[in-house]
Amino acid sequence: MSTGYLLAQQGIDFKILEAADAYGGRMKRTFTFADFPIPLGAEWLHAPQKELTEIVNDPFVVPTTVLKGYSGREQVGYFEDGELSYYSLAEAFGDDFNDHKFIHSSWFDFFDEYVVPRVLENMQLDTEIVSIDYRDDRIMATDNQGKSYEADRIVITVPLKILQKSAINFIPELPRPKLKAIESAPVWGGLKVFLQFSKQFYPTYLGFSDSETKQGQRVYYDAAYGQNTAQHVLGLFAVGEQAKVYQRLSDREQLDYILAELDQVFDGEASRTYVKHIVQNWDSEPFIESAYLSDHAPSSVPGRLSTAVDKKLYFAGDAYTQQDDWGGVHNATRSARRVVGKILLT
Repeated sequence: MSTGYLLAQQGIDFKILEAADAYGGRMKRTFTFADFPIPLGAEWLHAPQKELTEIVNDPFVVPTTVLKGYSGREQVGYFEDGELSYYSLAEAFGDDFNDHKFIHSSWFDFFDEYVVPRVLENMQLDTEIVSIDYRDDRIMATDNQGKSYEADRIVITVPLKILQKSAINFIPELPRPKLKAIESAPVWGGLKVFLQFSKQFYPTYLGFSDSETKQGQRVYYDAAYGQNTAQHVLGLFAVGEQAKVYQRLSDREQLDYILAELDQVFDGEASRTYVKHIVQNWDSEPFIESAYLSDHAPSSVPGRLSTAVDKKLYFAGDAYTQQDDWGGVHNATRSARRVVGKILLT
C-alpha cells in the first residue's frame, strides 16, 4: 500500500493485487474484544513519531494519530526459578527504548486514514498471483483463476514464507543468489494472545529467561497501556521456538496453559480474574503463514532479499529492507520509498 501511495503521488499508474479478501496483512486489528482497537498483528511504532509524517510524505497533511511512549519508570517483572523480581523499564530495556503505543487507534487505522484513500480504487482483493513471467519487456502476472495482468515493473511484497513455499512460479527462475537468500532466510512463526481480566495484577511487561533468545521471543505486556479504558487487557507476544509451545496446543489446552503460567507468577490471580481471550495464530493465516524474518538473521540477508531482478522485479516489505531493524511497519514503508526511488530512476 505504501508503494502504491508513493506511485500515486508521482502520477504513475499502478494496481495492487491482494491475495486475501481484506487489505492490511499483519496490521490486522479488531474492535470486538475491548473498547479500544486490539492490534492482532503490528502494534507498536518502533521509531520516533516523525516516522508517521515520513509515511504520509505530504507537507500539507499533518498526521493527528495519537501515540504514547514509555517514560522508563514503568514496572517490568522478571520471573525465573520461581521468583518474581521487578525493575523499572529503563533498567530492564535501556534508556533508548523507543517504542510508542497507538492510543485508541492502530497501525491499520493510520493506514486506513492516510494511505488507503489514495490507493483503494487501484486495489483488487481476492487475487492470488501464482505466476510471474518477466522474460519480455512487458511482465505478465497470472492469478489462480488464469487471469493475466501486464506491467512494466512489478513490486513483490509477498510475505517471505510464501516465497519459500514456491507459491509463485517465476519465469525464468529467479537468479540463484536471490533464490538462495529466500530459501535460507530464517523465518519465525508467531502468535498473539489477548486476555481480559477483571483487575490488573500484572506489570507493564513480564519477561522470563527465554524472553529473548536467538531462537525466538516471548513476553506478556499491558495491552491497555495508555488507553482511556477501565478494561484490563494483557497481551502475549511469542515468535520462533517460544511460540511453538503455545501453537501445538488445542484451544482449551492453550488457555489452560497460559492461565497456569500466569497463576504460577501471580499466585492464582489469572484464573480468579479471567474474563475472556482472543488468539491470532499467524502461522495459520492464509497468504502469510508466519510472523517475520528472525531478528537474529545475518544482516546481509534482508539486503540480498531486497535486491531487484533485471530492473523488472522489485521487492518491498519488512523482510525486504536495507535497514538494520527489519520486521516493523516503519521499515516496510521505508523499503517502499527505496523501491519507488529506484523505479523512478529506470
